[in-house]
Parts: sequence; C-alpha cells; structure tokens
Amino acid sequence: MKKPEVFQGSEVVAETARDKASYSGFLAGLFETNVRWDLFTSIGIPETSQTALDFLERFKLALISLDPEQVDSEGELPEPVLKTLAEIGAFGIKIPKRFGGMELTQSEYQQIATLCASYDASLTVLLSAAQSIGVPEPLRLFGTEEQKAKYLPRLARGEISGFALTERNVGCDISKVETYAVRCIENGKTVAYRITGEKFFITNSAKQNGQFLCSMLVVIARIVDRPEELQDPKAQKRYGAFIVETHWQGCSVTRLRFEGVRGIYNGIPTFNDVRVPVENRLGNEDDGLRIALATLTVGRLTLPAASAGGLKQCLSVMRWWGRTRVQWNKPIGEHTLIGEKICRAAAYTLALDAVMAFCGAWANKKGDLRMESAAAKILGSEWYWDVVNDLFQVRGGRGFMTFDSQRKNGELGIPVMRMMRDARINLVWEGTSEILRIWMAREALAPYIEKGLAALQGSSSDKFAALSYYAGMAFRSRLPFSTPSSSAGMFGEDYARWVRFIESSTRSLTRSTLSATLRHRQGLHNKQILLQDLINGSLAIFPMAAIIWYASQPEMRGKPGIRELTTYFCQEMEDRLHPPSSPEKRIRGHKKDSTVYRLSKAIMGGEYAWLEEGIVPILEK
Repeated sequence: MKKPEVFQGSEVVAETARDKASYSGFLAGLFETNVRWDLFTSIGIPETSQTALDFLERFKLALISLDPEQVDSEGELPEPVLKTLAEIGAFGIKIPKRFGGMELTQSEYQQIATLCASYDASLTVLLSAAQSIGVPEPLRLFGTEEQKAKYLPRLARGEISGFALTERNVGCDISKVETYAVRCIENGKTVAYRITGEKFFITNSAKQNGQFLCSMLVVIARIVDRPEELQDPKAQKRYGAFIVETHWQGCSVTRLRFEGVRGIYNGIPTFNDVRVPVENRLGNEDDGLRIALATLTVGRLTLPAASAGGLKQCLSVMRWWGRTRVQWNKPIGEHTLIGEKICRAAAYTLALDAVMAFCGAWANKKGDLRMESAAAKILGSEWYWDVVNDLFQVRGGRGFMTFDSQRKNGELGIPVMRMMRDARINLVWEGTSEILRIWMAREALAPYIEKGLAALQGSSSDKFAALSYYAGMAFRSRLPFSTPSSSAGMFGEDYARWVRFIESSTRSLTRSTLSATLRHRQGLHNKQILLQDLINGSLAIFPMAAIIWYASQPEMRGKPGIRELTTYFCQEMEDRLHPPSSPEKRIRGHKKDSTVYRLSKAIMGGEYAWLEEGIVPILEK
C-alpha cells in the first residue's frame, strides 16, 4: 500500500520553493539545544558612516516639511516632498554607488526607516516598498549586470517601483498565483512572455484610478505555453519573476483606500496580454517563488525598524504625560498600573533596538537571517501595537479626540487615534503574525520533519540515522551545557543569570519540540496552535539574548539605567516562559509594584531619554 504523502496540494509547491540550505542563524539552533552565542560575540553594534549621518540630517529636514495630519485627511503625499526626497537620494539608499545610489548598509537604512516612521507612516511605506521589496532588492539579489545597468540608475534618480505578488485569492499561499505568462517562441527559443492577470494590494502601484505611481513592478506569474494549462492539475507549475514597465501596452491600475496609513498608494494593477521581453525575467523560469521569498526576507526588516520609531514616539509621549497629568495627589505615572505601561514601553523599545542592531549587523555581513527577520517583524509589530494601545489608555479621553479638536481646545495635539490606525496593519502585511509563526515552525522543525520522513519512508540506514538523531536530541536536551561557567559570564556578571536561563530554556524548548514530533509525527505540521506555542518560546528567548548582548556593548554600558531596564525585560520574558503556577505563588513572591514604581519614576525623570534618540518627537513640533 502506498504511504500517504505528508505534504499535499499547495504545500507541495511551497515545499519545492523552500530554501533548502541549512539554517546557521540563532533561532534555528534553539530547537536543537544549540545556543549560538558566537553569533553575538563575533559582532558589535554596527557603526554609522558619516555619509549616512549627513543623509539622516538632510532627510529629517525634508521630512518635517510634511504635514502628517494633512496626509491622513487627504490621502496623498505632496509632490514637492517626493521631489525633494528624490533629489537627496532617498530612493537609492541601498543601490550601489556605481549605479548612482548611496549604497548605505542595511543597518543604516533601518535608522532611516525608524526616523521616518516616527513621523509619518505613509511615507515610510512608500520608501520601504520602493527599495526593500520593490525592484532594487530582487534586482540586486538575482539580476544580471545588464538588468542592473538598465534599471538601477533610473531607480536611484527617483523612479518608484513595487512588488506585485498578492492577488484577490492569494495572500500567503503564493502557490495559488493565477496571473500567467505565456511563452512567445521564435525559432524554438523563448524571446518574450505575454502576461495576463490581476494583482491586489500592491504598494506604490496606483496614483489614482487609471494612473500608475510606479514606473515598474516585479510581477510574479505562472509560466505556461498556453492559458489552458492553468486548469490542468497535472500541468507543471513554474513561477517566474518579471520586471514590467507600467507604461507598456496592456497595463492598467485602480487605487485602493484604507482606514489607516491613508497616504499609501496601494492598488489593483491589471495586465492584459502585456508583452515582456525575456531579458526582463529575473533568474530562471523556476525561480519566481524563491525570488519572492528571498526578497521578503530582507524586506521584512524595514517593518520592525519602523515599529521602533513608533515605540520611541509612544515612550516620549507616555513619560511626558505620566509626569504631567496629576490624579489623586500624584503624577499618574506613579500609580503603578500606569507606571507598568510606561516600563513596558521602555523595555520593548530597548529590546527592539537590540534585535534590530543584531539583525542589521548580520545583514551587513550577509548572514543567515531568514528566521530572524520574520521574528523581528512579529516582535516589532506586536510590541508596537501593545504599546500604542497602552498609550491610548494612558491618555484617557484625550486619546480619543481628534488632533484638530485637541489643538482648538488649547491642548497639545497628540494623534493617538491616527497612530493606532496606522499601527494595526503591521500585524497583517508582509506576512500575518499567524502565518509567519507557522512558517517559522516549518523552518525550525525542518531537521525533525526530514528525519521523520526518513524514518517513515527511508531505507534501513536512513531509519537508523533518524533514530540516532532523535536520541542525540534527547540526550543533549537533558544535559547542562558543556561549559556553563565560561558562557555565563560572557556578557558580564550582571547578565550571567540570564545567560544560564536562556540555555536552560533552550534545553526545555528542544525537549518540547522532540516530544511534539514523536507524538504527532507526520501530522505535526497541522497542529498549528501547538506549533505557535513552540515558536512563542523562541520569540521570548531571542530578544533576551539580543538585549543582554546589546546592553553589554562598550557604547551601551554607560547608558543610565540600562542594566535595570535589561533586567526588567528579561524578568518579563521569564515570567512569560515560566509563569507562576498559582495565584498564591504570584502573591507570595510579589515585588513588582516596588520595581515598577522605581523604574517608571526614573523613566519619567528623563533617565532613559536616550531611548528616544533617532526620531522626530511629537512634543517638539
């Protein structure tokens, strides 16, 4: 009897498109009792070049000429601002100098995203989509020299681009793409493709109905010899990536409107038999989904960098209002239910800065960040949403007032509702929090799944190797680390306890992963809530490792209060991983009111003002 396939339907296509290279990043090791501390000890906080510092100043001047409230009400970004940004090189931030760009590093680009997002979300989206997931990134990764020479100079000068993947019925299940490219054959050789289909939610596509904002798009399409193949379940599925210039005959577009980030130019580009020369195909005919996944890996790092800008802005407002607003004879921030929210904002800001510094350093070195970029996106978007929601609560009724109403009634205008509307989408686009957790689980558990398949379907030697692997994981997860004393002090004695905790939690995570694998076997990939729990464990461990590395760096050790705030964050993650088993135990060991009171007073007193560097503060406008 034929053995049932583990992956079926769309999952087979997704499995084929997976990057099969073994993971060498930090997160993957956590599931195999392998805490790769060397990934932290071998890097420092990335330096910022003078070129980047000068650009940040020019960019900030251009930025403050924008009125975010006007963008929100009109749903448009002013043409003069976009023209100024093009003139200072804002559309060529990562493009190599030989093609007219600035060639800033990923970590420097992240600083720009943080600054921009602290001021206006719509402009951040436009710039991000134009160069993080637009034509420059896939062209840089997969383009030929001829393609780069043709398009990168145009993009560096300010032409806007986008990435056309999603469709009405296609979000994360990219194997269901229905846009198709029919080969044009001459003398037995493919010379062009005819692309037909409709894309949906495509950023930077539509200036208005019938008018494109972007001059070019990377379009993901299924390659066929004739359209009828789309209905044939036995037909081979090949997906290509094509650079399509939007002025070509057959291209049209409709603009979409949204409840938040109202100045974004998302739309529905439609392609009706658009002829694309073969020279405009990126990579081979089978590379489309791989190009899409690789582009999104790096592109996702913009969103947590932008979330950091939002967090810093929230922290700035919360600490001001926490000390200014007095109720029951003392500032509201001294009431620990409010003070806890202020502490959470500061702790998340520091932790996200640490995560982004780590990711930026390894992106600069072309390191393996496939899982880390997804984790950063989840953490950044969820932390920012939690904190902006806390900001609403701290501001009370004023948080529900419009910006104009606050100003007209003698209040300082704080656009909390706009910030909330703009922040909420972050948990959805560029991969929802749910689908990214499932994707991370599939990637993290790849060794377990592969050994499981070998045990089910392989030869005798394969089965023996699989059993040896599982036995090895069981053995390693039960033993202390080989050199706990030396590893514990690698970031200084202040953080030795947390190093030991991370190592202990990693052993526990490995045991849980092994137990889940052996129990559910080929059905594990369908246990999504279980997989989410496993991934959530790694999403607590990863930022803990990042924050103790970050806080121990020479340029950070002297920051006022950094040890206390790092300890506060790590304690929060410990409580999340190992919550007290009963209310009695929580009450008996309760010390949090005292901790929060001291820390929130220090935050409101300005001791942690350094956390807010790199933004345009609302309070100074």
